[in-house]
Amino acid sequence: RASEVSSAEGKQQVIAELYERFFKLGFAKQADALGIVYTPVQIVDFILRAADHASREAFGRGLTDEGVHILDGFTGTGTFVTRLLQSGLIHPDDLARKYASELHANELMLLAYYIAAVNIETTYHALTGASVEDYEPFPGIVLADTFQISEADDGLDLNVFPANNERITRQLDTPINVIVGNPP
Repeated sequence: RASEVSSAEGKQQVIAELYERFFKLGFAKQADALGIVYTPVQIVDFILRAADHASREAFGRGLTDEGVHILDGFTGTGTFVTRLLQSGLIHPDDLARKYASELHANELMLLAYYIAAVNIETTYHALTGASVEDYEPFPGIVLADTFQISEADDGLDLNVFPANNERITRQLDTPINVIVGNPP
C-alpha cells in the first residue's frame, strides 16, 4: 500500500493509520489509556490553517514569521509538524529557521517519538533537497510527557537522557506562541 502512495498527504495518512493500528492491536490498554487516535490529514490541515489565521488576526503574525514558536505537545507520528512543513504556510525562505529553532514537538511514547523524528526530518530534507551529507536531525523534538515536562527533580531525564533534558530546558525557556495538535 505504501509503495502506491504518491502524495505527501497520502504518506502521512499511511504512517498514522499503521501506527494507530499497531498500537490498537498490540497494546490495546496502553492505546486507550494514552488516547492514541488517528487524526485525519484533512483535519490536521484545517487546524494548521486556522491557527495561522487566528495568529494573524489576533497578533499580526503568522506561523511563518520569525519568533513565532509552534508546539505540538502530543506529536504522535509528527503529522502536525510534517503537514505544517508541507502546507506552504511556512515560506521557503523561513523553512530552515523554523526547523532549526522555532518548531517544537513532544512525545511520550518511545516508538512514536522515533517515528515522528524520522517523519519530520525526512519531510524537511525532501523539501530542501538536502543531500545525505547535509542531513540535520530535528532539534525540536523532545521525549517527554507535556503535562509533566516542567516538574523538578526528574532523575531519569537528568541522568539517563541528558541530551533530551537539554532540549526540555531549551523548550521551557522558549516563549511558545502557538500550540497545535490533537491532545489525548
